Amino acid sequence: MLFTQGFLLASIAASGFARSLPSKVRPRQAPSTTTDAPDAQATICGDIVDDANEGFQIFWASDAYACLTSVPFNAAVATRFIQYWNQTIQFQSTLAYLKTPPQGYQQPAVDVILELNRIQQKVDANAYANQYDFEADFQLLTYALHDSHVYLTAGVLAAFSFAAPYEVVSVSVDGKQAPKIYITDDILDSAKEGWNPSAITSINGTEVNQFLTQYAALNSWGYVEPHAEWNALMSSPTLDIQGGLTTLSGAGTFYPGDNLTYTFENGTKLETFWLAIYNEVANYTGPLTTGGDFYNYFVLGLLPASFDPTTIVSPSYSGELTEGPTNWTNVSYGAFPDDPFIAQADLGVLGGGLVTGYTLDDISTGVLSLPSFDAIPQTIGDYSLAVNQFIGNASNSNLTRVIIDLQRNPGGATLLAYTTFKAFFPDLSPFAGSRRRSFPAANVLGSATTKYWDDLDENNDDDYILKQQLAADEWLITNRINAATGKNFTSWQEYQGPVNANSDAFSLTEQYDLANVIFDAAAFDEWYPTMYMPNKSAWAFEERLFNPDQIVLLTDGLCASACSLFVEMMTRAGVKTIAAGGQPKSGPMQTASGTRGAIVYSAFNLDDDMSFARSIDTTAEALIPEIRDPGMYTKAAGFNIRDQIRKDETTPLQFKYEAADCRIYYTIANIYNMTQLWYDVATAAFVDPNKCVDGSRGFSTTNNTSPNPPPKPQSEKPVLSLDTSALKQVRFDDDPEDGFRSAYGRPIGGNDITLCPSNGVCPDGKSQCRPITISCAGEGSKNVKACLPPCTNRKGSTSCPGTCNILQTQESKVGLNRQANFGQDLFSGLCYPKTGTKKLGCTRNPTA
Repeated sequence: MLFTQGFLLASIAASGFARSLPSKVRPRQAPSTTTDAPDAQATICGDIVDDANEGFQIFWASDAYACLTSVPFNAAVATRFIQYWNQTIQFQSTLAYLKTPPQGYQQPAVDVILELNRIQQKVDANAYANQYDFEADFQLLTYALHDSHVYLTAGVLAAFSFAAPYEVVSVSVDGKQAPKIYITDDILDSAKEGWNPSAITSINGTEVNQFLTQYAALNSWGYVEPHAEWNALMSSPTLDIQGGLTTLSGAGTFYPGDNLTYTFENGTKLETFWLAIYNEVANYTGPLTTGGDFYNYFVLGLLPASFDPTTIVSPSYSGELTEGPTNWTNVSYGAFPDDPFIAQADLGVLGGGLVTGYTLDDISTGVLSLPSFDAIPQTIGDYSLAVNQFIGNASNSNLTRVIIDLQRNPGGATLLAYTTFKAFFPDLSPFAGSRRRSFPAANVLGSATTKYWDDLDENNDDDYILKQQLAADEWLITNRINAATGKNFTSWQEYQGPVNANSDAFSLTEQYDLANVIFDAAAFDEWYPTMYMPNKSAWAFEERLFNPDQIVLLTDGLCASACSLFVEMMTRAGVKTIAAGGQPKSGPMQTASGTRGAIVYSAFNLDDDMSFARSIDTTAEALIPEIRDPGMYTKAAGFNIRDQIRKDETTPLQFKYEAADCRIYYTIANIYNMTQLWYDVATAAFVDPNKCVDGSRGFSTTNNTSPNPPPKPQSEKPVLSLDTSALKQVRFDDDPEDGFRSAYGRPIGGNDITLCPSNGVCPDGKSQCRPITISCAGEGSKNVKACLPPCTNRKGSTSCPGTCNILQTQESKVGLNRQANFGQDLFSGLCYPKTGTKKLGCTRNPTA
C-alpha cells in the first residue's frame, strides 16, 4: 500500500532549494515508439505514477527506492553522459584547487577528472546493477565539489526527493551550552503551552549528532564547511518565508532507508518512516508502468506514446483576489514581527517582495532583512528602493546601528549585491574581480566571440541591435576592465594570459564596467546601477549615512553566490560579521560557506556557445565538436565559470578561510523569535563579545590581521560496511590524498561491519574475525580483518563446504563477487554454491 496522505510539507510547490537554478530546461523529445522497453515487468513505479496523477505527491521512501532500483542501466548511454560532463566540467574554474586545496579549506580534496575516469571504469566493468546506482555515484561526485554553482538535475534521481516527516532544530539552552537537537514542532508548541521539550539523543540507534553529520555530508549541496551543511538540515523562519525545505525534511537526494526512529532524553521514542516526494508534474508522463518506462522518460527524455497533452490541467484560481501580506508573521509561525517599518511591495512566499526592515528602538538599532537576492527582473527596482528607504528612514530616526540579516540568502541577482553595497557606501568602489580557467576550448570560444562582436558595424541597424544584445556575453571581453590597468581589454588574447597558479592556467582578472549602460542593460535585464553613472538618480545617496563600525552582517553560513559577493564587499569595507548556528562544538564558523564563485553558467548555454562559435569562426569549427550529445536527459546542469579574486591575490575566495568575527548559537528562546535573535546579535556585536561562542573570535580577516585558519576537521575513523544501494554514508578519510572519499554504505536491513579489535575477539560475541579485501572508492584495495556473521548454510549449519572467507568487493554498490568455491552473503550469512566460473552477484534473497 502506497503512502499517499498529505503532511506538513505544504510548501513543496514553492520549494526554495531550486529557485536559484536557471529557468532554461531542455525539452523532452517526441513520444517514444518503443513498445518492448527493457525490464518490461510491471513494478511499483506504475502505482506511484497512477497515484501521482491523482494528485498525490508523498510516498514511502522504500516504495520510491524499489521503483528507482527497478530502472535498468545502459552502459552506452552512461558513457555518452560521462563524456559530455567531462567536456563540460573542464570549464569549472576550481579544478586545480579542488585537487590540491590550500591550507584552511575545510572539505576533502577531489580530483574531479580522475573520479570521472573511475566512474567510467565501473561502467566498463559492468559494476552498476541499475540506473540509480550509476546516478548516485555521479551525484556524489557533483556534491564533492562543494560548490552550489555546480548542479545537476538529471535522470531518475530527478524523480524523487527524500524527507524525514519531522523537521528539527539545533538550539542551545542558554547560548553558551552546546546545542541539542529538538523536533521543531516541540519547540513551537512548548513555547505556546508552557512545557519543556525533550531533546533527541539518537536516530535509528546512532547518536544524533553523528547521524546528522553523516546525513549532511552525504546530502548537503554546495557548502565549503560542515557548519553550513549542519545548518542546512535545520528549520529556519527565513527558510519558511521563502517556501523552502530543509535538506533533512524534503531536499534529500539519496535513499535514506525505510524505518526512522527518534529516541529522546526522557526515554520516549517516536517511530515513523522516511518519505519520498515525487517531483514530476501530475498527468504529464502518461502511464509509466515498468522500470523500462521510467528509463525512457527520465533517462532518455522520451515522452511516452500514451502521453495525452489534453490531460494536463493548468492551475486555476476560483476565489476572490486579496491583497498580499505586509509582513512575514504568519508564514514564519510568528517568528517575524508583525510591524515592519519598511516592507517591499508584493511581499509573500509566492510574491515578488523580499525586503523588510525593523527597528529595535530601545537599543537604537535597525534590522534590514535580506533573505535572498533572487528577485525576479520586474521587482529589481522595488528591491533597491526598499533598501534605500530603510537606510534613509533609519538615519532619520537617529538609529545608530544596523543589523543586515542575510540568513538563508542563496544569492541571485548580482546587480543587487552592487546596488545594496553602494546604498550603504556610495563613496567606495568595490574591487569585485574575477577570472576563469585558461585552456584551449575556452580560448577558442572567447577569441571567436570577441572578434565577432568587435567586427559588428555599429552603423548598421541590425548589427547595432545585435551588438547591444550580446554586450554581456560571457565570451566577450573587450567591454570589460583589466583589473591590472583599469582600462578595457583590447582582445581575448590579452585577457587569456595565462596566469599560472596551483598547477593550472588562468586568465587575467576582469572587472565589470558598471558605468557602461549598454553592458548593464544586457547583463541586468535592462536595469542600471545608477549610482555608478555620472548622473545619479534621485534615490542614490550622495554620502554614506552609516559607517562600517555601525553595521554588522548576520548569516547562518548558507550565504552563497551574490550574497557571498555582497559579504566580500562589505567586509573589505570594514563591516563586522556574526555567524549563527553550526555544529554543536566550540570554535569559529565562516560567514559565507555557500559558493563564492563569481558566476554560475548553464551547460545548455555552453552548448549554444559552441554551436555559435562554430558558425562564425573556422578555427572554432575545426576544434569544437559539432554535436554535444549528453546521452542522458538533463533538466538542468551547470558549473562555476569564474572565480572571485581579491586584488593582487591568486587564490579563489572559494578556498580562503573567511571566519565571522563572532559566532553565536541559536537558542530555544530565539530560534523562532526573530526579535530576540536580533537583540542577541546586537549584544554580541556591539556590547558584550563574551556572548560569542567560546573560541570563535580572532579568526576574522576583517581587521586585516589574517590569523591562521583553524585546522581542517578531522574525520572519524571509518566504519567499513558493504557498498550497497541503500543509505550510502560518506565517511571522509584522514588521508584525503589517497582518494576523494571512502563511500561506504549500509546494507538494507543490515548493520555496519566494524574492524576487528587487536585481540581478534569481536565485541558482540557472535561475529567472527575474518580477513576480507575491501575496494574503497578512490583508494584501491585494502586487506582488513572485519567482524562478520558466522557462515551458515540454508539449514542453519555453521559448516560450509569450501571457503567462505575469501571475499572481494568492487567499487560498486552491487556488493560482493563470490570468488571462491563458496562465498558468503554478508547481508544474511548464507553460503552460495559454486556455479562454474560465473561470479554470483549480491542478492538479499538467495535461491541456492
